[in-house]
Amino acid sequence: MHDDKDLNMTSPVEMPESTDIDSSIHADEEGARLDFAEMFSTNFSNITPLYSSPRGATEIHVATRYGKRFALKGLKSSQHDDPIQNMCMAKEFEIGMSIDHPNIRRTLGLESVEGLGKRIVLEYIDGAPLSEIIGGGHLSPERAEEIATQTADALEYLHSKQIFHRDLKPDNILIPYHGGNVKVIDFNLSDSDDYVILKNPAGSQRYMAPEQGNLNSKPSADSDWYSLGVVMKELAEVSGSTLLLKTATASTSINPAKRYEGIRILRGENLHGREAGSSQADTILASKTLTYILTGMCIALTTFIAHHYIYLNQ
Repeated sequence: MHDDKDLNMTSPVEMPESTDIDSSIHADEEGARLDFAEMFSTNFSNITPLYSSPRGATEIHVATRYGKRFALKGLKSSQHDDPIQNMCMAKEFEIGMSIDHPNIRRTLGLESVEGLGKRIVLEYIDGAPLSEIIGGGHLSPERAEEIATQTADALEYLHSKQIFHRDLKPDNILIPYHGGNVKVIDFNLSDSDDYVILKNPAGSQRYMAPEQGNLNSKPSADSDWYSLGVVMKELAEVSGSTLLLKTATASTSINPAKRYEGIRILRGENLHGREAGSSQADTILASKTLTYILTGMCIALTTFIAHHYIYLNQ
């Protein structure tokens, strides 16, 4: 647009038939139409690399469409013709489309993107992996416990659908920059009873359950709980949370059957805010001690009534 001094014409004769003002207005209107049309285009634009697996076959780009950002996950160009990797990507897409939970990144579709090939379209999360948060060394006990609880909720939901994550670690837990829900991501190694491929043990060594060292072991919820236990131990170390340390110890038990007890410890004290006194009261109420107390009271009451009856009839 022109400045005010451009609008101060000294003589009508100096103004041409088609003024610069009119041209500028028309140009602005045309630009607005183009921008508006681009917002509703079905094509992705501003495609930029976000992540490339150092040893794996996948990569992720960020792109915009409808005025929003999306994450596009697919195979590296060198892996496009690998049948196993394509089957794994297909499995990841199908698993992603079958789940819907506030603490799990949403899978939105599968599309062919020009220049990239087939891509899984994912919800974009403006945040950092938990590994960066832990590395920063600044995390309150309350926030650490909240992260652990939300991650546990996501795992429990997956297990209710007979899906096992198999690669839970801080890199696969995203923490939004501006608050909001923790998001579990990356189902590349996940498994379900419906699939027959990739049944061998998988995961990151530091976070893998001991039984996964056996080549004949099968994916299980217990192995996921162990991985979360290791994550919680790291959260406890950086935040000083005694609750998380206690939970992590139980969750990383050598006995797989005992690991879920750790999550109950976490939920019992963190979600319901029960103090030690009330926890002890709950233990008494749930034990045989209450039965003994009530039985003793009944006997004492019966004895009192009997003696009182005899006294009145003397």
